[in-house]
Amino acid sequence: MSLYLFSAALPLYLFRYRGYSLELVGVLVGLASVVQLVATLISGPLVDRRGARLAMRLGAACYVLAALLFLTSAWLPAIVLARILHGIGIALVLPAVLSVVPALVSRRFRGTALGTVGAFNNVALAIGPPLGLLLLAHAPATLFLTALATAALAISTSLLLNVGGRAPEPGRLFKYRGAWTPLYAITFLSVVYWGVVTAFLPIAVPPSQIPNVGWFFAADAVAVMAARIPTGYLADRFGARWLLVAGVATTGLAISVLLTAPSLVTLVVAGVGTGLGAALLLPPILLELTKRSNDTNRGTAMALYNTSFAAAVGVGSLGGALLVQHFGFNATLVASLIACLAAAPVALVTVRRLEDG
Repeated sequence: MSLYLFSAALPLYLFRYRGYSLELVGVLVGLASVVQLVATLISGPLVDRRGARLAMRLGAACYVLAALLFLTSAWLPAIVLARILHGIGIALVLPAVLSVVPALVSRRFRGTALGTVGAFNNVALAIGPPLGLLLLAHAPATLFLTALATAALAISTSLLLNVGGRAPEPGRLFKYRGAWTPLYAITFLSVVYWGVVTAFLPIAVPPSQIPNVGWFFAADAVAVMAARIPTGYLADRFGARWLLVAGVATTGLAISVLLTAPSLVTLVVAGVGTGLGAALLLPPILLELTKRSNDTNRGTAMALYNTSFAAAVGVGSLGGALLVQHFGFNATLVASLIACLAAAPVALVTVRRLEDG
């Protein structure tokens, strides 16, 4: 929640409240993703060697410090540092959470369990963006205080965990398996559009449609939340290949809806579509990564998955800034749509071989 409160509110805060240019907004929104790419080199081995609990607590502490910086300073270097802390927090929290799930369930139900954990994450994603916009409209300080409080609560909750301790035999510092690569490529190609949407949709719509942007993000999150558990179950039963192809097709259709005139109806329909697409993509990818990792390298596998996601968001927001400036928002969305559709042949060519081991 602490992070997702910023999803829709941050571009608006930077552009309308601080008067930053579109290019600088894109840089600041994408900065957390860029930092995440570098932080993965540390977060994955940290989870594998020192345990997931420590990584979760350190990540939540980064969110606390970031909220404090936003709350106490409007100075650009302070905002840059806050976004750096957001990137480090992302790199730590989600890989740590995902890495402990397989140890808690039987092999038959790992996809379902990963879908369930992802659905809980999407509860925060559903609530965060519209709530963030409402809090920002009340006062920026209210937004930042809420982000601080939720991160502090996360640290307190982590004290109840009895899984994710230090590894008894950590082994090599950094481990990579080539079988992970196609799954990261599918993740990257199908998520580039999200960087464009999160950075520029709140700015591209007319002022009257800004509140409806929050409902786009909420519709996306609710659709993911509703569909992740069934998708995880289907992945357990039938494998990942055709679920991935369906996810790419659904996401592509949803991006196409965003190319139409924005309204409450079109934004909600597009949000439902992107959410369903994500639900069809993410649990099968996580399940396949789980099958091709073990207790000594699963933290690294999940961290690199998170990195492929972050790289896509970073390319979408940072590269999108140049495209939006010169060609417009819709042209940039079309470019991201083409990238998304390119993930389908990757899944068709490679995932069957991966499933066969």
